[in-house]
Amino acid sequence: MSSVKVAVRVRPFNNREMSREAECIIDMSGNTTTITNPKAGPKEAQSKSFNFDYSYWSHTTPEDPNFADQKKVYDDIGLEMLDHAFEGYNVCIFAYGQTGSGKSYTMMGKNEPGQEGIIPQLCEDLFRRISGQKNNDTTFSVE
Repeated sequence: MSSVKVAVRVRPFNNREMSREAECIIDMSGNTTTITNPKAGPKEAQSKSFNFDYSYWSHTTPEDPNFADQKKVYDDIGLEMLDHAFEGYNVCIFAYGQTGSGKSYTMMGKNEPGQEGIIPQLCEDLFRRISGQKNNDTTFSVE
């Protein structure tokens, strides 16, 4: 178990970006995220690549085979955290980014089937696991 894991996610363009015909300058392949500088001169690096534990492509539509939906993000990140919590470890998921970058959507999602974020999915699984426990000597508390 690694003590810190880093995930990045590319969100779809918002209406403002679409109306301005913005161009996506991010590419993802596996756990590598590449950012292209469209203004780079001939002597500057055209792109920079970074490796992360998880790189989620959510820029397009679910029909894209590389698209990462809410379930994919939860299955990779949330389930692992829940497993570690049940093993007795303290866990934390920290979302960081500029305003409008998709933190709230990733963490909370929408109240629609398939759009739930990490927190509601994790809470659902947490209470499902607690109610499924067969050991009467084990107690749980939620604070």
